[in-house]
Amino acid sequence: MRSLVAMSVVAVLTLLHAESIDDALAGFDEGRTSITQTDSGSVEEALNGFDETASSNAPNDASVEEALSGFEKANVKIESQNPANTDDSNCTTCKSDIAPPNRMERLHDISGYLKQQAVYSYEDKSPHRGWSSLRTTLFLDFEHKFDNGWKLKSNARAYYDVIYDLREQPYSVQERKELHNEVRLYDAYLEGSITERLDFRIGRQVVVWGRSDTIRITDVLNPLDNRRAAIVDIEDLRLPTAMMKLDYYIGEWRITPIMILEQQFSLDPPYGSQFYPLAVPLPPEERVNEPTFAVSIGGEFSGWDVNFYGAYIFDDTNVVVNVATQDARIVHRKTPMLGMAMNYLSGSWLFKGEMAYFDKVYHTMAPGKTLSRLDALLGVEYNGVADTMISYDLSVRHFTRYDARLGLLSITAPGGSEVRLIPVAEDTWQQVFRVSSDFLNDTLHANYLISLFGKRLDEGGFQRLWVDYDIDDSWQASVGMVDYIGGSPLFDSIKDADMLFAEIRYSF
Repeated sequence: MRSLVAMSVVAVLTLLHAESIDDALAGFDEGRTSITQTDSGSVEEALNGFDETASSNAPNDASVEEALSGFEKANVKIESQNPANTDDSNCTTCKSDIAPPNRMERLHDISGYLKQQAVYSYEDKSPHRGWSSLRTTLFLDFEHKFDNGWKLKSNARAYYDVIYDLREQPYSVQERKELHNEVRLYDAYLEGSITERLDFRIGRQVVVWGRSDTIRITDVLNPLDNRRAAIVDIEDLRLPTAMMKLDYYIGEWRITPIMILEQQFSLDPPYGSQFYPLAVPLPPEERVNEPTFAVSIGGEFSGWDVNFYGAYIFDDTNVVVNVATQDARIVHRKTPMLGMAMNYLSGSWLFKGEMAYFDKVYHTMAPGKTLSRLDALLGVEYNGVADTMISYDLSVRHFTRYDARLGLLSITAPGGSEVRLIPVAEDTWQQVFRVSSDFLNDTLHANYLISLFGKRLDEGGFQRLWVDYDIDDSWQASVGMVDYIGGSPLFDSIKDADMLFAEIRYSF
Protein backbone atom coordinates (compact mmCIF):
# COMPACT_ATOMS: atom_id res chain seq x y z
CA MET A 1 0.00 0.00 0.00
CA ARG A 2 2.78 2.41 0.86
CA SER A 3 4.58 1.65 -2.38
CA LEU A 4 1.38 2.34 -4.26
CA VAL A 5 1.02 5.68 -2.49
CA ALA A 6 4.59 6.62 -3.36
CA MET A 7 4.19 5.70 -7.04
CA SER A 8 0.87 7.52 -7.26
CA VAL A 9 2.30 10.69 -5.82
CA VAL A 10 5.12 10.74 -8.35
CA ALA A 11 2.69 10.28 -11.20
CA VAL A 12 0.30 12.94 -9.93
CA LEU A 13 3.05 15.52 -9.38
CA THR A 14 4.26 15.05 -12.95
CA LEU A 15 0.93 14.82 -14.77
CA LEU A 16 -0.92 17.54 -12.90
CA HIS A 17 1.72 19.96 -14.02
CA ALA A 18 0.91 19.53 -17.72
CA GLU A 19 -2.29 19.83 -19.72
CA SER A 20 -0.98 17.41 -22.33
CA ILE A 21 1.86 14.99 -22.94
CA ASP A 22 3.67 17.73 -24.85
CA ASP A 23 3.45 20.01 -21.81
CA ALA A 24 4.73 17.27 -19.54
CA LEU A 25 7.78 16.82 -21.76
CA ALA A 26 8.40 20.54 -22.21
CA GLY A 27 11.88 21.60 -21.13
CA PHE A 28 13.67 18.26 -21.56
CA ASP A 29 16.23 19.96 -23.81
CA GLU A 30 16.81 22.88 -21.49
CA GLY A 31 19.86 22.67 -19.25
CA ARG A 32 20.86 24.42 -16.10
CA THR A 33 23.14 27.35 -16.65
CA SER A 34 25.43 27.11 -13.64
CA ILE A 35 26.34 25.27 -10.51
CA THR A 36 25.84 27.58 -7.57
CA GLN A 37 26.20 25.20 -4.65
CA THR A 38 29.25 25.90 -2.50
CA ASP A 39 30.70 24.27 0.55
CA SER A 40 31.33 27.16 2.87
CA GLY A 41 28.13 29.01 3.23
CA SER A 42 24.73 28.84 4.76
CA VAL A 43 21.27 29.33 3.37
CA GLU A 44 21.63 33.01 4.22
CA GLU A 45 24.77 33.22 2.05
CA ALA A 46 22.97 31.66 -0.91
CA LEU A 47 20.28 34.34 -0.68
CA ASN A 48 22.71 37.19 0.07
CA GLY A 49 21.84 40.37 -1.79
CA PHE A 50 18.23 39.59 -2.71
CA ASP A 51 16.94 42.26 -0.35
CA GLU A 52 18.97 45.04 -1.89
CA THR A 53 17.22 47.65 -4.01
CA ALA A 54 18.21 47.57 -7.66
CA SER A 55 19.68 50.75 -9.10
CA SER A 56 20.17 49.91 -12.76
CA ASN A 57 17.05 51.84 -13.82
CA ALA A 58 17.85 55.03 -11.89
CA PRO A 59 17.18 58.20 -13.88
CA ASN A 60 19.93 60.66 -14.79
CA ASP A 61 20.20 64.15 -13.29
CA ALA A 62 18.39 65.85 -16.16
CA SER A 63 15.37 63.54 -15.95
CA VAL A 64 15.15 63.98 -12.19
CA GLU A 65 15.12 67.76 -12.45
CA GLU A 66 12.51 67.62 -15.19
CA ALA A 67 10.31 65.20 -13.26
CA LEU A 68 10.52 67.31 -10.10
CA SER A 69 9.87 70.66 -11.78
CA GLY A 70 7.24 72.62 -9.87
CA PHE A 71 7.85 70.88 -6.57
CA GLU A 72 9.55 73.95 -5.08
CA LYS A 73 6.28 74.89 -3.40
CA ALA A 74 5.93 71.54 -1.62
CA ASN A 75 6.35 71.26 2.13
CA VAL A 76 9.10 68.62 1.84
CA LYS A 77 12.42 70.07 0.79
CA ILE A 78 14.80 67.90 -1.23
CA GLU A 79 18.32 69.14 -0.66
CA SER A 80 20.00 66.83 -3.19
CA GLN A 81 19.22 64.01 -5.55
CA ASN A 82 21.10 60.71 -5.66
CA PRO A 83 20.09 59.01 -8.92
CA ALA A 84 21.88 55.82 -7.94
CA ASN A 85 19.80 55.34 -4.79
CA THR A 86 16.01 55.56 -4.89
CA ASP A 87 15.41 53.92 -1.48
CA ASP A 88 14.67 56.65 1.08
CA SER A 89 15.51 54.31 3.95
CA ASN A 90 19.16 54.38 2.79
CA CYS A 91 19.28 58.07 1.83
CA THR A 92 21.38 60.14 4.23
CA THR A 93 20.56 63.52 2.66
CA CYS A 94 16.73 63.30 2.59
CA LYS A 95 14.63 65.11 5.20
CA SER A 96 11.18 64.00 6.29
CA ASP A 97 8.78 65.01 9.01
CA ILE A 98 7.38 61.46 9.23
CA ALA A 99 10.30 59.41 10.54
CA PRO A 100 14.06 59.97 10.85
CA PRO A 101 16.09 58.03 8.28
CA ASN A 102 18.09 56.20 10.96
CA ARG A 103 14.87 54.74 12.42
CA MET A 104 13.80 53.56 8.98
CA GLU A 105 17.19 51.94 8.48
CA ARG A 106 16.85 50.01 11.71
CA LEU A 107 13.38 48.79 10.74
CA HIS A 108 14.65 47.77 7.32
CA ASP A 109 17.36 45.61 8.95
CA ILE A 110 14.84 43.43 10.84
CA SER A 111 12.77 40.66 9.30
CA GLY A 112 11.31 37.36 10.41
CA TYR A 113 8.15 35.32 10.66
CA LEU A 114 5.44 34.17 13.04
CA LYS A 115 4.30 30.57 12.53
CA GLN A 116 1.57 28.38 14.01
CA GLN A 117 1.91 24.63 13.51
CA ALA A 118 -0.47 21.83 14.45
CA VAL A 119 0.46 18.12 14.43
CA TYR A 120 -1.99 15.22 14.74
CA SER A 121 -0.63 11.71 15.41
CA TYR A 122 -3.40 9.31 14.47
CA GLU A 123 -1.75 5.96 15.32
CA ASP A 124 0.64 6.63 18.18
CA LYS A 125 0.26 5.49 21.77
CA SER A 126 -0.49 7.62 24.83
CA PRO A 127 0.56 10.28 25.68
CA HIS A 128 1.24 11.30 22.06
CA ARG A 129 -1.87 9.99 20.33
CA GLY A 130 -4.14 12.68 18.87
CA TRP A 131 -3.00 16.30 18.89
CA SER A 132 0.69 15.94 19.70
CA SER A 133 1.86 19.50 19.05
CA LEU A 134 0.39 23.01 18.81
CA ARG A 135 3.58 25.03 18.48
CA THR A 136 3.81 28.80 17.99
CA THR A 137 7.17 30.00 16.67
CA LEU A 138 8.64 33.50 16.39
CA PHE A 139 11.78 33.97 14.31
CA LEU A 140 13.60 37.32 14.20
CA ASP A 141 16.47 38.13 11.85
CA PHE A 142 18.70 41.21 11.97
CA GLU A 143 21.06 42.01 9.10
CA HIS A 144 22.94 45.28 8.67
CA LYS A 145 25.38 46.18 5.91
CA PHE A 146 27.92 48.86 6.63
CA ASP A 147 29.20 51.39 4.12
CA ASN A 148 32.52 49.55 3.84
CA GLY A 149 30.76 46.35 2.69
CA TRP A 150 30.95 44.46 5.99
CA LYS A 151 27.81 42.76 7.28
CA LEU A 152 26.49 42.03 10.76
CA LYS A 153 23.88 39.27 11.01
CA SER A 154 22.03 37.75 13.92
CA ASN A 155 18.83 35.77 14.34
CA ALA A 156 17.00 33.91 17.06
CA ARG A 157 13.98 31.65 17.42
CA ALA A 158 11.51 31.24 20.25
CA TYR A 159 8.68 28.70 20.40
CA TYR A 160 5.94 27.72 22.81
CA ASP A 161 3.95 24.49 22.49
CA VAL A 162 0.62 24.98 24.22
CA ILE A 163 -0.28 21.28 23.89
CA TYR A 164 1.62 20.61 27.14
CA ASP A 165 -0.77 22.99 28.91
CA LEU A 166 -3.99 21.79 27.28
CA ARG A 167 -3.58 18.02 27.65
CA GLU A 168 -3.36 16.29 31.00
CA GLN A 169 -1.05 13.52 29.88
CA PRO A 170 1.84 11.80 31.71
CA TYR A 171 4.61 13.53 29.75
CA SER A 172 8.14 12.88 31.00
CA VAL A 173 10.07 15.61 32.76
CA GLN A 174 12.73 15.56 30.04
CA GLU A 175 10.16 16.00 27.27
CA ARG A 176 8.47 18.94 28.96
CA LYS A 177 11.82 20.60 29.62
CA GLU A 178 13.02 20.42 26.00
CA LEU A 179 9.86 20.59 23.88
CA HIS A 180 7.45 22.78 25.86
CA ASN A 181 9.23 26.07 25.12
CA GLU A 182 12.62 27.33 24.02
CA VAL A 183 14.54 30.48 23.10
CA ARG A 184 17.66 29.85 21.01
CA LEU A 185 20.23 32.08 19.34
CA TYR A 186 21.10 30.94 15.83
CA ASP A 187 23.31 33.01 13.50
CA ALA A 188 25.38 35.77 15.12
CA TYR A 189 28.36 36.74 13.00
CA LEU A 190 30.34 39.55 11.40
CA GLU A 191 31.72 39.14 7.88
CA GLY A 192 33.51 41.18 5.28
CA SER A 193 36.42 41.39 2.85
CA ILE A 194 39.88 42.11 4.23
CA THR A 195 41.37 42.29 0.72
CA GLU A 196 40.08 41.56 -2.76
CA ARG A 197 41.09 37.93 -2.33
CA LEU A 198 40.48 37.39 1.38
CA ASP A 199 37.08 37.22 3.13
CA PHE A 200 36.59 36.85 6.87
CA ARG A 201 33.69 35.71 9.05
CA ILE A 202 33.55 35.19 12.80
CA GLY A 203 30.65 34.16 15.05
CA ARG A 204 27.84 31.61 15.11
CA GLN A 205 27.28 30.36 11.57
CA VAL A 206 26.43 27.39 9.36
CA VAL A 207 29.14 26.02 7.06
CA VAL A 208 27.76 23.43 4.63
CA TRP A 209 30.13 20.85 3.24
CA GLY A 210 29.11 18.38 0.54
CA ARG A 211 26.58 18.26 -2.27
CA SER A 212 23.61 16.16 -1.13
CA ASP A 213 20.49 17.92 0.11
CA THR A 214 19.19 14.84 1.94
CA ILE A 215 22.09 12.68 3.26
CA ARG A 216 25.05 13.90 5.30
CA ILE A 217 28.40 12.43 4.24
CA THR A 218 30.99 15.24 4.40
CA ASP A 219 28.64 17.76 6.04
CA VAL A 220 30.06 17.35 9.54
CA LEU A 221 30.72 20.83 10.94
CA ASN A 222 27.27 21.76 12.26
CA PRO A 223 25.09 19.61 14.55
CA LEU A 224 21.42 18.90 13.81
CA ASP A 225 18.19 19.32 15.74
CA ASN A 226 16.82 15.75 15.53
CA ARG A 227 14.19 16.06 18.25
CA ARG A 228 11.27 15.83 15.79
CA ALA A 229 12.22 13.29 13.14
CA ALA A 230 11.55 13.81 9.42
CA ILE A 231 9.19 16.80 9.69
CA VAL A 232 11.60 19.21 7.96
CA ASP A 233 14.66 18.97 5.68
CA ILE A 234 18.32 19.05 6.70
CA GLU A 235 18.68 22.71 5.72
CA ASP A 236 16.21 23.61 8.49
CA LEU A 237 17.83 21.29 11.04
CA ARG A 238 21.40 22.62 11.13
CA LEU A 239 22.40 24.44 14.32
CA PRO A 240 24.89 27.31 13.91
CA THR A 241 28.18 26.98 15.77
CA ALA A 242 30.73 29.66 16.68
CA MET A 243 33.55 29.55 14.12
CA MET A 244 36.24 31.76 12.65
CA LYS A 245 36.51 31.28 8.89
CA LEU A 246 38.72 32.69 6.13
CA ASP A 247 38.10 32.39 2.38
CA TYR A 248 41.18 32.98 0.22
CA TYR A 249 40.65 33.03 -3.57
CA ILE A 250 43.28 32.04 -6.14
CA GLY A 251 41.80 32.01 -9.62
CA GLU A 252 39.04 29.38 -9.68
CA TRP A 253 40.15 27.96 -6.33
CA ARG A 254 39.13 28.86 -2.80
CA ILE A 255 41.03 27.88 0.36
CA THR A 256 38.95 27.98 3.57
CA PRO A 257 40.64 27.36 6.93
CA ILE A 258 38.20 27.16 9.86
CA MET A 259 38.59 27.26 13.63
CA ILE A 260 35.59 25.85 15.51
CA LEU A 261 35.35 27.86 18.71
CA GLU A 262 32.20 26.33 20.21
CA GLN A 263 31.59 22.60 20.61
CA GLN A 264 27.92 21.72 20.14
CA PHE A 265 26.40 18.32 19.40
CA SER A 266 23.16 17.22 17.76
CA LEU A 267 19.98 17.45 19.81
CA ASP A 268 18.36 14.02 20.08
CA PRO A 269 14.77 13.29 21.14
CA PRO A 270 14.43 13.61 24.93
CA TYR A 271 13.57 10.58 27.04
CA GLY A 272 9.87 9.74 26.92
CA SER A 273 9.17 11.84 23.82
CA GLN A 274 7.53 10.61 20.65
CA PHE A 275 10.77 9.66 18.87
CA TYR A 276 12.94 8.46 21.74
CA PRO A 277 13.71 4.79 20.87
CA LEU A 278 14.94 3.38 24.19
CA ALA A 279 13.21 2.35 27.41
CA VAL A 280 15.73 4.05 29.72
CA PRO A 281 17.09 7.62 29.75
CA LEU A 282 20.60 8.41 28.57
CA PRO A 283 23.24 9.30 31.16
CA PRO A 284 24.54 12.88 31.53
CA GLU A 285 26.74 14.35 28.80
CA GLU A 286 30.21 15.75 29.40
CA ARG A 287 30.84 19.32 28.25
CA VAL A 288 33.64 20.01 25.75
CA ASN A 289 35.23 23.46 25.29
CA GLU A 290 38.41 22.71 23.34
CA PRO A 291 38.62 24.40 19.89
CA THR A 292 39.02 22.23 16.78
CA PHE A 293 40.13 22.86 13.20
CA ALA A 294 39.02 22.15 9.64
CA VAL A 295 39.96 23.19 6.11
CA SER A 296 38.31 23.10 2.70
CA ILE A 297 39.91 23.56 -0.72
CA GLY A 298 37.50 23.94 -3.63
CA GLY A 299 37.45 24.90 -7.28
CA GLU A 300 34.64 25.82 -9.67
CA PHE A 301 35.06 25.22 -13.39
CA SER A 302 32.93 25.12 -16.51
CA GLY A 303 30.34 22.38 -15.95
CA TRP A 304 31.85 20.90 -12.79
CA ASP A 305 33.27 21.67 -9.36
CA VAL A 306 35.22 19.84 -6.69
CA ASN A 307 36.01 20.24 -3.00
CA PHE A 308 38.52 18.55 -0.70
CA TYR A 309 37.96 18.50 3.07
CA GLY A 310 40.02 17.83 6.14
CA ALA A 311 39.01 18.12 9.79
CA TYR A 312 40.04 17.05 13.26
CA ILE A 313 36.82 17.45 15.22
CA PHE A 314 34.81 15.90 18.02
CA ASP A 315 32.59 13.07 16.82
CA ASP A 316 28.92 14.03 16.99
CA THR A 317 27.93 10.47 17.99
CA ASN A 318 27.01 9.84 21.63
CA VAL A 319 29.43 7.34 23.17
CA VAL A 320 28.47 6.01 26.61
CA VAL A 321 31.39 4.96 28.80
CA ASN A 322 30.97 2.69 31.81
CA VAL A 323 27.67 1.71 30.21
CA ALA A 324 26.69 -0.98 32.74
CA THR A 325 27.63 0.97 35.88
CA GLN A 326 26.28 3.81 37.94
CA ASP A 327 29.08 6.03 36.60
CA ALA A 328 27.82 5.91 33.00
CA ARG A 329 28.17 9.15 31.02
CA ILE A 330 28.21 10.37 27.43
CA VAL A 331 31.55 11.48 25.97
CA HIS A 332 32.68 12.83 22.61
CA ARG A 333 36.15 12.08 21.29
CA LYS A 334 38.15 13.59 18.47
CA THR A 335 38.23 11.91 15.10
CA PRO A 336 40.21 12.83 11.96
CA MET A 337 38.19 13.15 8.75
CA LEU A 338 39.27 13.38 5.10
CA GLY A 339 36.73 13.81 2.32
CA MET A 340 35.84 15.14 -1.08
CA ALA A 341 32.72 16.12 -3.02
CA MET A 342 32.03 17.05 -6.60
CA ASN A 343 29.29 18.02 -9.06
CA TYR A 344 29.14 17.41 -12.80
CA LEU A 345 26.54 19.14 -14.97
CA SER A 346 25.41 17.71 -18.31
CA GLY A 347 22.36 19.35 -19.86
CA SER A 348 19.43 18.85 -17.52
CA TRP A 349 21.32 16.29 -15.43
CA LEU A 350 23.40 17.05 -12.35
CA PHE A 351 25.56 14.21 -11.01
CA LYS A 352 26.84 14.34 -7.41
CA GLY A 353 29.42 12.36 -5.50
CA GLU A 354 30.80 12.45 -1.96
CA MET A 355 33.28 10.39 0.05
CA ALA A 356 34.55 10.69 3.62
CA TYR A 357 36.96 8.60 5.69
CA PHE A 358 36.74 8.74 9.51
CA ASP A 359 39.61 7.36 11.54
CA LYS A 360 39.50 6.72 15.30
CA VAL A 361 35.74 6.12 15.49
CA TYR A 362 34.40 5.01 18.88
CA HIS A 363 31.19 3.20 19.80
CA THR A 364 29.38 2.50 23.06
CA MET A 365 29.26 -1.26 22.50
CA ALA A 366 32.96 -1.64 21.61
CA PRO A 367 34.80 -0.11 24.58
CA GLY A 368 38.55 -0.06 24.26
CA LYS A 369 38.53 -0.54 20.49
CA THR A 370 39.21 2.08 17.81
CA LEU A 371 37.11 1.71 14.67
CA SER A 372 37.23 3.39 11.27
CA ARG A 373 34.53 4.06 8.69
CA LEU A 374 34.29 4.96 5.01
CA ASP A 375 31.14 6.78 3.83
CA ALA A 376 30.26 7.29 0.16
CA LEU A 377 27.36 8.77 -1.82
CA LEU A 378 26.28 8.93 -5.45
CA GLY A 379 23.38 11.14 -6.51
CA VAL A 380 21.63 12.47 -9.57
CA GLU A 381 19.27 15.39 -10.07
CA TYR A 382 17.08 15.99 -13.13
CA ASN A 383 15.58 19.36 -14.04
CA GLY A 384 14.42 18.69 -17.59
CA VAL A 385 10.69 18.91 -16.80
CA ALA A 386 9.49 22.49 -16.49
CA ASP A 387 9.15 23.65 -12.86
CA THR A 388 9.99 20.15 -11.58
CA MET A 389 13.03 18.70 -9.83
CA ILE A 390 13.64 14.96 -9.42
CA SER A 391 16.56 13.61 -7.39
CA TYR A 392 17.91 10.28 -6.17
CA ASP A 393 20.74 9.67 -3.67
CA LEU A 394 22.36 6.37 -2.67
CA SER A 395 24.79 6.11 0.24
CA VAL A 396 26.66 3.44 2.16
CA ARG A 397 28.55 3.69 5.46
CA HIS A 398 31.10 0.88 5.75
CA PHE A 399 33.14 0.08 8.86
CA THR A 400 36.63 -0.74 7.60
CA ARG A 401 37.38 -1.88 11.16
CA TYR A 402 34.27 -3.45 12.68
CA ASP A 403 33.46 -5.12 15.98
CA ALA A 404 30.71 -7.72 16.26
CA ARG A 405 29.60 -6.21 19.56
CA LEU A 406 28.05 -3.31 17.60
CA GLY A 407 25.31 -5.70 16.47
CA LEU A 408 24.06 -6.58 19.97
CA LEU A 409 20.33 -6.17 20.49
CA SER A 410 20.42 -5.78 24.29
CA ILE A 411 22.64 -5.62 27.36
CA THR A 412 22.15 -6.25 31.06
CA ALA A 413 21.88 -3.03 33.06
CA PRO A 414 22.69 -2.59 36.76
CA GLY A 415 20.05 -4.46 38.71
CA GLY A 416 19.78 -7.29 36.17
CA SER A 417 17.27 -5.72 33.76
CA GLU A 418 17.63 -6.08 30.00
CA VAL A 419 18.13 -2.85 28.06
CA ARG A 420 17.21 -2.85 24.37
CA LEU A 421 19.82 -1.37 22.01
CA ILE A 422 19.89 0.03 18.48
CA PRO A 423 22.35 -2.26 16.65
CA VAL A 424 24.77 -0.96 14.02
CA ALA A 425 25.62 -3.16 11.02
CA GLU A 426 28.96 -3.30 9.25
CA ASP A 427 27.30 -1.67 6.21
CA THR A 428 24.46 0.83 6.43
CA TRP A 429 22.68 1.58 3.15
CA GLN A 430 20.32 4.51 2.59
CA GLN A 431 18.41 5.56 -0.52
CA VAL A 432 16.44 8.79 -0.91
CA PHE A 433 14.09 9.72 -3.75
CA ARG A 434 12.57 13.18 -4.03
CA VAL A 435 10.35 15.07 -6.47
CA SER A 436 9.24 18.70 -6.22
CA SER A 437 7.00 20.61 -8.60
CA ASP A 438 5.53 24.13 -8.80
CA PHE A 439 2.02 25.01 -9.98
CA LEU A 440 -0.28 28.03 -10.33
CA ASN A 441 2.39 30.50 -11.42
CA ASP A 442 4.84 29.27 -8.82
CA THR A 443 2.51 29.79 -5.85
CA LEU A 444 1.74 26.11 -5.13
CA HIS A 445 4.69 23.85 -4.31
CA ALA A 446 4.12 20.09 -4.09
CA ASN A 447 6.82 17.83 -2.64
CA TYR A 448 7.33 14.14 -2.00
CA LEU A 449 10.32 12.48 -0.31
CA ILE A 450 10.96 8.87 0.66
CA SER A 451 14.03 7.68 2.57
CA LEU A 452 14.62 3.95 3.03
CA PHE A 453 17.43 2.03 4.72
CA GLY A 454 18.89 -1.36 3.85
CA LYS A 455 20.45 -2.70 0.69
CA ARG A 456 17.06 -4.19 -0.18
CA LEU A 457 15.08 -1.22 1.19
CA ASP A 458 13.78 -3.40 4.03
CA GLU A 459 15.31 -1.81 7.15
CA GLY A 460 12.84 1.00 7.77
CA GLY A 461 12.59 4.65 6.84
CA PHE A 462 9.95 7.28 6.25
CA GLN A 463 8.06 9.10 3.53
CA ARG A 464 6.78 12.66 3.60
CA LEU A 465 4.27 14.40 1.36
CA TRP A 466 3.60 18.12 1.76
CA VAL A 467 2.22 21.12 -0.13
CA ASP A 468 3.15 24.78 0.40
CA TYR A 469 0.88 27.55 -0.87
CA ASP A 470 1.94 31.21 -1.13
CA ILE A 471 -1.23 33.12 -0.27
CA ASP A 472 0.53 36.43 -0.90
CA ASP A 473 3.94 37.98 -0.30
CA SER A 474 3.53 37.69 3.48
CA TRP A 475 1.33 34.67 4.13
CA GLN A 476 2.10 31.00 3.42
CA ALA A 477 0.13 27.87 4.32
CA SER A 478 1.39 24.27 4.40
CA VAL A 479 -0.20 20.86 4.88
CA GLY A 480 1.37 17.42 4.80
CA MET A 481 1.82 13.97 6.25
CA VAL A 482 4.70 11.79 7.48
CA ASP A 483 4.60 7.99 7.37
CA TYR A 484 7.24 6.09 9.37
CA ILE A 485 8.11 2.65 8.00
CA GLY A 486 9.25 -0.22 10.25
CA GLY A 487 11.91 -2.79 9.45
CA SER A 488 14.66 -2.28 12.04
CA PRO A 489 14.72 -1.87 15.83
CA LEU A 490 15.06 1.90 15.45
CA PHE A 491 12.18 2.42 13.04
CA ASP A 492 10.02 -0.25 14.67
CA SER A 493 10.09 1.91 17.81
CA ILE A 494 8.59 4.92 15.97
CA LYS A 495 6.55 3.31 13.20
CA ASP A 496 3.27 4.26 14.92
CA ALA A 497 4.20 7.96 15.09
CA ASP A 498 2.60 8.69 11.67
CA MET A 499 1.26 12.22 11.61
CA LEU A 500 -0.63 14.90 9.75
CA PHE A 501 0.62 18.47 10.05
CA ALA A 502 -0.52 21.93 9.01
CA GLU A 503 0.94 25.39 9.52
CA ILE A 504 0.30 29.01 8.68
CA ARG A 505 3.16 31.51 8.51
CA TYR A 506 3.27 35.29 8.36
CA SER A 507 6.57 36.79 7.16
CA PHE A 508 7.55 40.39 7.79
